[in-house]
Amino acid sequence: MSQFLDQLKAFASEIDNHLHNLINEKISIENELKESILYSSVGSGKRIRGYLSWQIANFFGADRSNAFKLASAIELIHTYSLIHDDLPALDNDDYRRNKPSNHKKFSESTAILSGDALQSLAFEILSDEMKDIEANKQIKLINCLSNKIGPIGMVGGQIIDLSSKKNQLSIDEVNEMHNLKTANLFSFSCQSGAIIGDANKSEIEAFEQYGRNFGVAFQIIDDVLDKVGDPENIGKTLGKDEINQNKTYLNFYSIEESLEIAEKYSEKAINSLNMFDQLPEVFINALDFIKSRKF
Repeated sequence: MSQFLDQLKAFASEIDNHLHNLINEKISIENELKESILYSSVGSGKRIRGYLSWQIANFFGADRSNAFKLASAIELIHTYSLIHDDLPALDNDDYRRNKPSNHKKFSESTAILSGDALQSLAFEILSDEMKDIEANKQIKLINCLSNKIGPIGMVGGQIIDLSSKKNQLSIDEVNEMHNLKTANLFSFSCQSGAIIGDANKSEIEAFEQYGRNFGVAFQIIDDVLDKVGDPENIGKTLGKDEINQNKTYLNFYSIEESLEIAEKYSEKAINSLNMFDQLPEVFINALDFIKSRKF
């Protein structure tokens, strides 16, 4: 596990430098919007989504520069979602990644525009020229991401989350919310790494399922950490699910039962990759990391 953490931290440092340079390259105007974007995009976060994409791309022998472009786009999408999620109209979180949320550091209007800009920037990166990648493959990436984060994806999961504050959800509806709101971006992270690595259809589908099950396990554990985690390690205010009346697994199961379910999703994630004879340990270690994470 210590080796995995070292590798993850090294990747996070490298992707931070890449994002810093990329944002400065793409946004030449020095203003509050750019400052806000850099504030939330660089220097913090686990980078687990980008890391999975990067490792899978490497597994299939993808070009390193293409893998970093893809990982950067994924991390920008994730950051956009966090900025908007923290807004008073949604989760109303004052802290994110051990510092004031974007709207607390700047303003609600700047935070909204920063999230919008990050989403646009991510798609711009995916449409930029990639070495030895055909245009139709880039179109496939853009189409997949649009689907995974749009009204029948991440945004659709967010609206279920909002409605849960007023309406009682069933466990099936909570599962759907987790799949859309969280697991979708993980599944894209994994399938996209396989796509740019020129994997075949079955291999892409296998990693998509790995990412989906990984994402559900991640969200269940995140629900548990909101209840019993260490706020300094988590980097945000705890107990917000109960305060905001968000529905989670803990509305239906005990902490111990929830962790057992997360373990089952972890097993499903590994089993989805049974087609590969020699699988790098990093994909197992990544699951061990989310099951034992304290931050």
